Amino acid sequence: MISRLQELVLANSGEDEFQEIFKIIIAKLYSERFSGRAPAFGVQRSPTKTANSINQLLIGANSQWPGIVNGRPRARLTSEHLEICVEAIQSYSISDTSIEVLDQFFEYLVGRVVKGEKGQYFTPRQVIECCIKIMDPLPSETVLDPACGSGGFLVHTFNHNIGRLNEPPQQYSSRNLWGCDFDSRAVQIAKALMLVAGDGSSNIHQLNSLRKTAYGDLLEISQDGVPRITIEDLMRSKVRNFKGFDLIFTNPPFAGEIKEESLLMNYEIAKRNRIMERDALFLERCVELLRPGGRLAIVLPHNKFGGANWSYLRDWLVRRVRIVGVLGLDRNAFLPHTHQKTSVLFGVKRMKSKMSPSNEPILFAISESSGKDSSGKVKTRSAAGLGATAWDRADHDLGDVVDQFNEFVRSHEVKWRV
Repeated sequence: MISRLQELVLANSGEDEFQEIFKIIIAKLYSERFSGRAPAFGVQRSPTKTANSINQLLIGANSQWPGIVNGRPRARLTSEHLEICVEAIQSYSISDTSIEVLDQFFEYLVGRVVKGEKGQYFTPRQVIECCIKIMDPLPSETVLDPACGSGGFLVHTFNHNIGRLNEPPQQYSSRNLWGCDFDSRAVQIAKALMLVAGDGSSNIHQLNSLRKTAYGDLLEISQDGVPRITIEDLMRSKVRNFKGFDLIFTNPPFAGEIKEESLLMNYEIAKRNRIMERDALFLERCVELLRPGGRLAIVLPHNKFGGANWSYLRDWLVRRVRIVGVLGLDRNAFLPHTHQKTSVLFGVKRMKSKMSPSNEPILFAISESSGKDSSGKVKTRSAAGLGATAWDRADHDLGDVVDQFNEFVRSHEVKWRV
């Protein structure tokens, strides 16, 4: 259904493919969620009336879900072109479409040109689920992803807790789940997927998570369209006595050397004559944003774990974080985007910094099969049914890693929840 929509939008439009498809999907979702109060999504008596109806839906959606549509909430396709697209999907239900199907479509649509050049890749959903199972976020805990991309860690956290909530899901997510990203498309996708998951009030915000100090007016917008506020500014405006997050899950962008002096001057690890890569700064930022005793799961390139040039970063880290485990992922994990070797670090922020400990056991686990083949396609289990989740459908060994981690924490009496 959505691939057909893409074909139709591409035909003779000349408009931003992502934005126009996204608007149609959001209009459809809003019509489904507020049927009876919103215009029906469908072909009307003329192309002009159809276009007017879709634009009314977009206005309503942007009012109900502020910021879900970038710019003016209005389709830019011609009335005739828009009507063809509406007719193609009016009989389908976005609400009943699997989040994974939408997620895969958005990943394809955003594509390598938009995400890959910045070193940002959609995290495989079985890897996300592995991290969620290991960290086991509780309904009472606050969760942040400061480089949330399509919101995978937040969607999986939401689903992880949906069955054990004693309050409406929207109330839980509006208080406990937070996501930020620099990329406006990523923010749109994350908001849309959280809405499909059942969250009606996502805390997904476009901002530069590496910024530590605000510049002038908190409402000021920078030249690239990103609000000049910090995560702390955001939290203080919404949460009384904010002391830090309980958990942080993230897969920050790997590529890019940071040279902005006004940003680097606020980082402990940034010293003169050191090359400062974006992911290293994200590591320090995550540690700072956690409360003492908070837990961290972060995907990093392999050189941060073993490269001689980054030994100072590891020394800095172990004084501030009790590293509990490191999971090495196979080289296929992020294909078809990159062969970059990555690992996931799991740790607990110390109550106060200390000298590098020498007697703390650390679990080093290696996944030999993360669920993808050498071409980047998902390897499926032969017994997986049609309705299987990514975790159950993909042929991976991450379930064994979860079991090993839980046994390690138990046998070594690791204080995993502080």
